[in-house]
Amino acid sequence: MPPEDETPSAGWPPPADRRSPDETGTGAVDPWARTAPDLLPLDDEDPTPAAVIAAAHSAAPPDDEQPTAPLAGYAPSPVEPQTAPLARSAGSPAEPPTLPHAGYARQAAADATFVPPPAPMPPTAYPAPAAQAPTPVPGYPASAAPGGYPASAVPAAYPASAMPAGYPASGVPGGHPAGWPPPRPRRRWGRVLAFVVVVLVVVCLVGGGLAVLAFPWLKDRFSGPEPTGAPSPGPNAPFAARQAWIKDRIGTALTEQHRALLAGDEAAYLSVVDPAAPQVLDGMRTQFRSLRAMRVAGWTDEPSNPTPVPADGGEQWSTELRGTPCFVTPTCAKAGAKAQTRWRIRDGRAWLFEWQPVATQPSPHPWQVAELVADAGERTVVATTPDFAGKLPELLAEAEKAAKVADRFARAGATPSRYVVYYAGPQEWRRWFTWNPGDTVSGVALRVSVERWELMLYDDNITPEVLGGVLRHELTHAASLAGPFKDSDTMWWLHEGLAEYALMDGARVRDYLRMPAIRQFVADGWNGDIEFRDPPKGTKGWIVSARYGVSALAVRHMADRFGEARVVEFFHRVVHDGVTVPVAARETLGVEWAALERACAAFVRDSAR
Repeated sequence: MPPEDETPSAGWPPPADRRSPDETGTGAVDPWARTAPDLLPLDDEDPTPAAVIAAAHSAAPPDDEQPTAPLAGYAPSPVEPQTAPLARSAGSPAEPPTLPHAGYARQAAADATFVPPPAPMPPTAYPAPAAQAPTPVPGYPASAAPGGYPASAVPAAYPASAMPAGYPASGVPGGHPAGWPPPRPRRRWGRVLAFVVVVLVVVCLVGGGLAVLAFPWLKDRFSGPEPTGAPSPGPNAPFAARQAWIKDRIGTALTEQHRALLAGDEAAYLSVVDPAAPQVLDGMRTQFRSLRAMRVAGWTDEPSNPTPVPADGGEQWSTELRGTPCFVTPTCAKAGAKAQTRWRIRDGRAWLFEWQPVATQPSPHPWQVAELVADAGERTVVATTPDFAGKLPELLAEAEKAAKVADRFARAGATPSRYVVYYAGPQEWRRWFTWNPGDTVSGVALRVSVERWELMLYDDNITPEVLGGVLRHELTHAASLAGPFKDSDTMWWLHEGLAEYALMDGARVRDYLRMPAIRQFVADGWNGDIEFRDPPKGTKGWIVSARYGVSALAVRHMADRFGEARVVEFFHRVVHDGVTVPVAARETLGVEWAALERACAAFVRDSAR
């Protein structure tokens, strides 16, 4: 749930049909916080957690729209990440459009009215010179060309062999008069010589072609390496052409980084950084080492269109990158880790001159800003700072057990490739993901993209007794909420009910830690309504705890009656397909919702006795 403190966290703009936390009054409430004044008394032996598990849908869904066209020179990884979202059902909201960069919008408007100067006319006394082949930039791999440029730096008319097109078949020049000198019928050495030359040329061409086919390295030996990279259109070229070339140059640099990251080559990864930017070197080095510690196995960058930046000492261009690391497996859902970058173009190459992670929820990601140590299992990756490295074995063991529970609640075909769990100290808790949910929360699940959720646990409020429950709750959010959905406010009871049901993991109802709050809630005159919305801000902690508990017991009753698999199907029909609760109950459970809600309420009252 959103933070309990009064300071709202910066977040993504919510969809048009979703109310903001300010409008709903939702606040993070901790029914078991040490400092909250409205709590039930607790026994010293009560293993109740020090902080409530935060609701996952508190983070506003991020704008996950693809940025403008990716850089032409950027080569994707051999296996593309599985980033395609689930099919959006009828009535699901469209993703919010991405607002263009203000500077780029102004430039685009200028381009629309820009009239290029006329090309200079050649002197009338001489023919126009032939077009010269562009000069390649040595030492860089060829990349896909931006719009308006040939696919490679090789001119389109470049001949297939070293023999220029149109060269005479023999070495005998023509142009002499037909009758002079007089023919010598008995000595036809000229014709014999011509025939021999023709035969030799044919043999050389055929043999040379076969040799190149059999030994491709011979081509470079005799003709030099293939020209690489798109040629620069020049500083006075139209903006669109210049921008396309800049995209290609930045793309080539990102490709070098991508390959170096996956190969574990730190020196090559840092080689794209401008030597005059030591602070960027430090940041890139931290990012590289943290990603490697987390066993990065796939990486993509999605850059926005570069925009020019006035600067001394050369041409500079700014672009925003959205990075996605895949841990352990080469494919995963998008992560949307944002960073603002500035590149200096020098000698046909892009040099990274400025790099700064964006501090807007859900960025920065921990691996962007912190040195991390990590471990990985079959289903999870856990990471923290070196101060808490000793906690990794226990954290990984509990995360692996919780992941097996959470997997049961994912939609078919949408199970996360790996669950990512970060363990934060006080400083990291306030900085990572620009979240800062307050000091009374144990853990949160954050929506870093439409298809991907990641966890953050707070060291101050995590004990061995509650670690497993917190992980089961939050990982179930990460599994069950992956994909587009709407009406998260009205579906609060179902989101939290399923996560709390997973937290219970088949334990006896009478041992459920929220039972004291449920009993008081029922005794105070609860009307039997199951479909709770997000609790308003300022709601007493024990009431929020009771609402969590009532929702959990409602889902528990449905699972006991119809089986867990049918309840999971009911959940996804309502949350992801946008089917109303009554229709989903009728279609998946075979009952009328009004009657089922009365049965759930009776189960809650019986359990509270």
